[in-house]
Amino acid sequence: MAIKSLDIEQQISIQALIRTWEGKLTWDLLVIKIEANLAISTTRQTLDKYLNIKNEYKQKKRSFKGRYVANSNKELISYLEKDIDMAEKIIQLEAQLKIAKEEIGYLQAFIQNLSSIAQHNPIVMNIFQKTLNDIQANSKIKHTSHERS
Repeated sequence: MAIKSLDIEQQISIQALIRTWEGKLTWDLLVIKIEANLAISTTRQTLDKYLNIKNEYKQKKRSFKGRYVANSNKELISYLEKDIDMAEKIIQLEAQLKIAKEEIGYLQAFIQNLSSIAQHNPIVMNIFQKTLNDIQANSKIKHTSHERS
């Protein structure tokens, strides 16, 4: 979780990081490097609220205009871009996991409600048991077919 505000020491550390930056500079790369190097969780929106950081960023970007990127820096850029791709994938997977957990919660509540109804109604209990048996049988069939593949 990103912190709401940065203290003066953190702002100075971030400015120093920007000032010594080598290679391609983007807000996203900066946020990743701040977390990796300074252990500060933040967002580009938070950074943009600080005039000193924003100005340092703009100045560094201006200093890079028209500059040749050395091969060693290209390797670093490639590495950082892979990190960004992985971070985006992690964020996507975390969102999917959250949705799946919510869905599982709804399904568990539904099953508990059905189970409660079935305890007092033999017809519902029979349907419930038949459905459970069908699911288990299908699960065994799928498991067996995966083993053959």
